[in-house]
Amino acid sequence: MEIGVDIVDLDRIEKVYSRYGMKFLKRFLSQEEIDICLHKPQVIASIAGRFAAKEAVVKALGTGFSAKVHWKSFEVLNDGRGRPFVRTVDTGCFPSGSAIKISIAHDRHAAVATALIYME
Repeated sequence: MEIGVDIVDLDRIEKVYSRYGMKFLKRFLSQEEIDICLHKPQVIASIAGRFAAKEAVVKALGTGFSAKVHWKSFEVLNDGRGRPFVRTVDTGCFPSGSAIKISIAHDRHAAVATALIYME
């Protein structure tokens, strides 16, 4: 089992999003992730949470973002109850038989995410 955690300042995300808008979002989110974020009551917190979740996942992998793993190698989506989960897009970047669990939280100032990767 491997763990990764990341924290993101909401003001930082808001400044970048205000300046670059969709160009910023399309750099690290899939269209489905963007749609989810833009329909949340707290758009900036949702964007920051997904950013933190993606960082936490690559920290747990131990690879960081690299030629093998990039922002869109996986998506951070929500199930029917609103719970976040990871859907792999590029299965080659994750160890065979691995399972990923994530948790995302935010308050007025920051979003934090934790990722656990269970490997066989």
